[in-house]
Amino acid sequence: MRSLRLFPAEWITLGYLVLTGLCLLLFAGRLEAPLPFFGFRLGATGLVLVLAGMARIHDRRWLLFVRHFLPFLLLGYLYSETYFFRGFFLSGQDAFFFQADAWLFGGQPSQAFSMLFPMRWFSELMYAGYFSYYLLFLGVPLWYWFRRPELFPKAVFVLLGSFYLYYLIFIVLPVAGPQFYLPPSLATAPDGYFFSDLVHLIQEHGEKPTGAFPSSHVGVTVVALLLAYFPSRRLFVLLLPVALLLMCSTVYIKAHYAVDVPAGIITGIVFYIVVSKSYSWFGKH
Repeated sequence: MRSLRLFPAEWITLGYLVLTGLCLLLFAGRLEAPLPFFGFRLGATGLVLVLAGMARIHDRRWLLFVRHFLPFLLLGYLYSETYFFRGFFLSGQDAFFFQADAWLFGGQPSQAFSMLFPMRWFSELMYAGYFSYYLLFLGVPLWYWFRRPELFPKAVFVLLGSFYLYYLIFIVLPVAGPQFYLPPSLATAPDGYFFSDLVHLIQEHGEKPTGAFPSSHVGVTVVALLLAYFPSRRLFVLLLPVALLLMCSTVYIKAHYAVDVPAGIITGIVFYIVVSKSYSWFGKH
């Protein structure tokens, strides 16, 4: 029987759970109900280890797929946690970034953009671009699974590692974004059709007033583009217009300040390089 072996994506997921668990131990007194957060960590860790244990007995391709994609199913919850952990280090920093937009652009691009293009079809295009984020960060590793399976574990590792780095930033530097910081009359974009309703539904159930700076939507998209570029220029060219639309949409629908976008691009490039280089180290453990 083979010994228990964890994939790099599982190691980095457990590492994030342990690191944030230590923060919980230090600041649990600031939370009304800290036990569910600890319970989630125990449950997620147990599930990772159980799946790894199953692989000792049944070496199946579907199990390899499940083990690598399981952490993606945890991302929504881990993102929502950053809202509850936001006061561990700093209070909300929206006033600073609101003023940064005013100083750099002479106003608020998140307001001006939707006022300049209030057409319903344009709004729908922006919401469709924003929704494409979910297709990008899931679609790229799926492409690796079918087309470049030997690189699939690294692609998953790089994406997950980038997510976890953004979540750590959100815990340390909480920024809600214009949709939460602006007065209600200014905080919404014009309605579209199907995609605007779909995004609003996702935001209603999964969005929290946190995680605006830097834009992880933009940053993870940059990581996905870089993952597409090196094995397949064709895939990169196909995704690039979608990615550009997504970057514009983050400001249009008021999810982000304009300064969040270049910050997302820069951090996305940096995270891709750093996490890619750390892959071999995690693979040895």
